[in-house]
Amino acid sequence: VTNQSQLEDLDFLRGYWETTLWKPQIVADNVLTGIYLADASYRAALATLMLQECAEAARRLCAVFLSLQNSRNNLSTCLKQTLPTAKDWEEMINTVEAQASPEKLLELLGLEDGPLKTAEEFLNTPALLRYAVPVSLYERGPPTVINNKTGASDSMLKLYNSDSSDNPVTATIPLEEEQVVALGDATGDFVTWARDFLGTYIDGKESQITNQSELQG
Repeated sequence: VTNQSQLEDLDFLRGYWETTLWKPQIVADNVLTGIYLADASYRAALATLMLQECAEAARRLCAVFLSLQNSRNNLSTCLKQTLPTAKDWEEMINTVEAQASPEKLLELLGLEDGPLKTAEEFLNTPALLRYAVPVSLYERGPPTVINNKTGASDSMLKLYNSDSSDNPVTATIPLEEEQVVALGDATGDFVTWARDFLGTYIDGKESQITNQSELQG
């Protein structure tokens, strides 16, 4: 691998870290700011947008994790591919939960000197497997969304789609402030973890290239 190609890969990874990984959180933060100030008729659409950003954040985290685990020397190529599926998400979470400690998790990713607090949060956050449902809903694009009003002030969002294997996927989500905030919090966690892991990798690569240049000079 030439020094030039390494620099090009780093440029891509920095851009991915700066924009692609951060985008779901930026959108989610703006949805949270505006959803309960907006007209009530907009809330179902905005809650659906929140779910979409949560699913993307989960898939981006999964892409970073699996790439670091399996294809560390070809990271930029892996991150340009189709986003992971719900099956990939489940594989990742099972792998994470099998690690004995945050240190072992970082070692698995080749980030031995990486963000210990982030690894600890990831390892200790319960019930992450449940996010396979929103991931599967968005595997083939946006789902069909129906606002099923169950009472004067209560609504349930019903979502319908097929996953990447053509299996039907449905979900029901209460249109409640607590639920929307929880999706926003999860989105923020997934984005933070992905950026911390990838940022550590980028820092390490930058140091490695600098050291190589100094030795060659």
